[in-house]
Amino acid sequence: MSHPTLLAPLLALLACHSPEAQEVRTAVARDATQPRSVAILVYEGVELLDFAGPGEVFAAARGSGGRAFRVFTVAASKSSIRSQGFVEVTPEFSFADCPAPDLVVVPGGNVPDDRAHVEWVQRCAAACELVMSVCNGAYLLADAGLLDGLEATTHHGSLEELAGAHPKTRVYTNRRFVDSGKILTCAGVSAGIDGALHVVERLLGDESARRTARYMEYEWRPAEIAALHAQPGRLVNEGPAYELAELAHRSGVEAALARYRLAEPRPDEAELNNAGYFLLRQGKKEASRALFELGVAAFPNSPNALDSLSEACEALDDAPAAIRHAEAALAELERAKGIDEWQASSVRNLARSRLVRLGKGDKSTLRFACAPCGGSCDALRFVAGGPCPVCHMEMVTLVAKE
Repeated sequence: MSHPTLLAPLLALLACHSPEAQEVRTAVARDATQPRSVAILVYEGVELLDFAGPGEVFAAARGSGGRAFRVFTVAASKSSIRSQGFVEVTPEFSFADCPAPDLVVVPGGNVPDDRAHVEWVQRCAAACELVMSVCNGAYLLADAGLLDGLEATTHHGSLEELAGAHPKTRVYTNRRFVDSGKILTCAGVSAGIDGALHVVERLLGDESARRTARYMEYEWRPAEIAALHAQPGRLVNEGPAYELAELAHRSGVEAALARYRLAEPRPDEAELNNAGYFLLRQGKKEASRALFELGVAAFPNSPNALDSLSEACEALDDAPAAIRHAEAALAELERAKGIDEWQASSVRNLARSRLVRLGKGDKSTLRFACAPCGGSCDALRFVAGGPCPVCHMEMVTLVAKE
């Protein structure tokens, strides 16, 4: 049995003898002369707490010389943006006139992956002290090549996607944040506050971080985080959902369902679904199908579970099964009550589009496509417009050929 209250001081003691600790001591001395500049990236659809949480930490932090950080927002242009919630933000700087930052915060949300954002992050990383991502802001760091060969984390719903798209990165599921020195990645949303407090502790010392947390009335638990991080890292394909996939593939869905019902903790529908798609992207189609079949067995009235199974069947060229499950997904949508409207419209578009692709409709109705985004959805065509049901980017209307 571990003792978190003893572990944190021990880790701190060990850290004092590391090269990184020497950098921290130098940084602490530097604090007395001038505040570090913190550039917080914002963009249309940015997650509100992803940038506001760390922003509050850095704005509130004090060192021996007073205010320790000068915090500002930056975007591709100075035009106002709306967060994923309800707040409009007018960036203080654009990429063109942004002063060289000491620290960069890349929040999550509808993360842009265009060349301008990637190149700005790369330029900053080449000269700044620290680049920190929150939630799926890690995608932008990965696209910039900053996570190659490193350990990283992201929002629990994005772990498999990050690992699948960037195999050079070791994506961990049991981390509140991962400090790789110059790069720090945080888990989802509120984890950005813990990550920012860790940075304050690293640069200014424990007492400064605790004063900041107290000012914010934030229940910071560094000893618990240290105890969690003292555990061996668990990669995304080492969790219970993947063990269930192997069992379902090897011994059948009934055996996996019996194990699932006894599991503690038990993966929820989203975790099973995310693991199934990770396996599908890895080319493990049969295992993916087995896991999606388990998802349907565990959640028989879920339109999303049925549609995911339909997609795996299509990938395996089992058109009859893909059609059957897509039709079942649409039927469940008609009966479902209280389902999230975004999920309902996504499943409806996916299932109807798949049926048309498989010969159950007029293929000329597949008139909508992803923007594109560089993902697998670029190759798909849909019968309805709006946000892409895979990546959420606004779709474009295809021009009919003469």
